[in-house]
Amino acid sequence: MASSFRRPRGTPTVQMHMYVATDVKKQIDEYAAIANAPQWAVVEAAIRAGTPGPNGLPAEWDMETGETQMEMNLREKKRS
Repeated sequence: MASSFRRPRGTPTVQMHMYVATDVKKQIDEYAAIANAPQWAVVEAAIRAGTPGPNGLPAEWDMETGETQMEMNLREKKRS
């Protein structure tokens, strides 16, 4: 995708691989199409738009911390 979204040369980055809900993926794709931006730019913009609240997470996020932390449905990797 040709776009004007670029990081400054030499900006450190890390690779991520994750599973997201299908509705979230659809929304990322829609935002990327509207902005003519790559998916990474949409994800980075979303994270940077949040303002941490008293517990360290943006208040708009549906997440909790500590003993009431949400359970993650991670797929177990089968070992050979």
